[in-house]
Amino acid sequence: MSEDVYDYIVVGAGSAGAVLATELSADGRHKVLLLESGRDDRWIWTKIPAGVYYLIRAERSMWRFFTEPETHMNGRSIFWPRGRNLGGSSTVNGMIWVHGDPGEYDHWRDDLGLTGWGHSDLLPHFRAIESFPAGDPAARGRSGPVRVTEFGPRQPLMDAFLDACEGAGIARTPDYNGGGYDGVGYLQFNTRRGWRQGTREAFLNAARGRPNLRILTEAHAERVIFENRRAVGVEVNAPGGRRQVRARAEVILAAGAIQTPQVLELSGIGGGALLQKLGVEVVQDAPGVGENAIDHLHTRLSYRCRDVVTMNQIIRNPLRKALMAAQFAVQGTGLMTCSGQIAHALVRTSPDLSQADVKIQLHWMSSPDARDPKRLVLDEFPGVSIGAFPLRPKSRGHVHAQSPDPMAPPAMCANYLDHPDDVATTLAGIRVVRGVAAQAPLQRYGLSEIRPGPEVATDEALMDFVRASSQTSYHPVGTCRMGSDPASVVDERLRVRGVDGLRVADASVFPTMCSANTNAPAMVVGRKAAQMILEQV
Repeated sequence: MSEDVYDYIVVGAGSAGAVLATELSADGRHKVLLLESGRDDRWIWTKIPAGVYYLIRAERSMWRFFTEPETHMNGRSIFWPRGRNLGGSSTVNGMIWVHGDPGEYDHWRDDLGLTGWGHSDLLPHFRAIESFPAGDPAARGRSGPVRVTEFGPRQPLMDAFLDACEGAGIARTPDYNGGGYDGVGYLQFNTRRGWRQGTREAFLNAARGRPNLRILTEAHAERVIFENRRAVGVEVNAPGGRRQVRARAEVILAAGAIQTPQVLELSGIGGGALLQKLGVEVVQDAPGVGENAIDHLHTRLSYRCRDVVTMNQIIRNPLRKALMAAQFAVQGTGLMTCSGQIAHALVRTSPDLSQADVKIQLHWMSSPDARDPKRLVLDEFPGVSIGAFPLRPKSRGHVHAQSPDPMAPPAMCANYLDHPDDVATTLAGIRVVRGVAAQAPLQRYGLSEIRPGPEVATDEALMDFVRASSQTSYHPVGTCRMGSDPASVVDERLRVRGVDGLRVADASVFPTMCSANTNAPAMVVGRKAAQMILEQV
């Protein structure tokens, strides 16, 4: 096919973009170019789920972004890593597979006017991309490309966490993706025989041989090219130098919630005053670009325990590490098949609530200080942590280009804890964690809180701990908000308002936080975008 002219250009080969390009090229009718700024890095730690421990501390395979100093977090800059690899963040994330809250998707459709985005509209897409044979076939896919599994073999402390949640009044759910979102259960992961199943493995490895799909790595999209307010191509800095690639039909941005708004602004779509300050010609004055940034603020309480071997000891003991590796290599099971999170509970902190408002999660390790990911050190004694975060935060931040240089990181701010309801829900989540830890099933393992410690009891003291120690859950979304109102960045068909031939298809379009984890919903955005595009040709 032509070197530089395609029907569709997809910017970003991550969770959404890889699915989108795979679907657009499936029937062979359309020439598709998929651009990825990173390499196709086959580093072993991008394939083994437990490799997240090494990925998070390395320069390789990810953008090491940090927010601006956060006003309500003691002025700390929070680590916001994003995948820079084929597969994007699906190649470096924790692989926790969550469809999302059905009630939130229905809110999008019924209250926000987003036709086609209710739970019943999206469920066929979730079912199409996943393979989870243990689930109810009415709610779960059986033959999709993404293999989904539960952690195994189960261990006594993990079962004790589930029992403790029940003792604290949290009902069990056999499948939080299968009709009962609330409750406690073992986590599901997009892994196959223990190995990562990101979009590179599940989609691109099979699609890359198609003659009508070209995947160009180490190709940084610098701006969208417009002619008469229509997107006609992309300027790319790739091996061999900077050049333009052209799109006959559409350009679709799928660079994620941090870099998609940056590309839009450097292309002339954004707040007019900001663009003029950057020296960028205004194509469309769209002040909503880069606003509405949302993230989950994760607070972990650390516990010492006894009569159990946790990751704290395994990492320090060569024999235990070897046995863990052997279990993974021979059986495809054990702690190397996950990133340390084992089970979670989606909880309503008040019976008056119509939806779960807090997630709590068991982590198979504890760390004295996780604020610097490059210096992550585990405690020397047996320990676990139980983390909590508000599921649907109300605080809103921003992501904006701060330089005309496309390689310069944008200015990022989550504005954590700006809304008083987020403070209240964070405190409620901590109380839920403490109530679970106090239950008899966990007390049989001697769980004793060491951080912040039981002496930290007042709301003020607990919030001091939160502001000093809490971190991201790696879920930034919302910066190119989808809406039915003129102030939204894209409409319900993901078309960028005010121009032609340009869409956004990634987690930046989420109007609210739809899920406890965002990878599976981002994949569904990619698939739904492809369906909408193909319907019109």
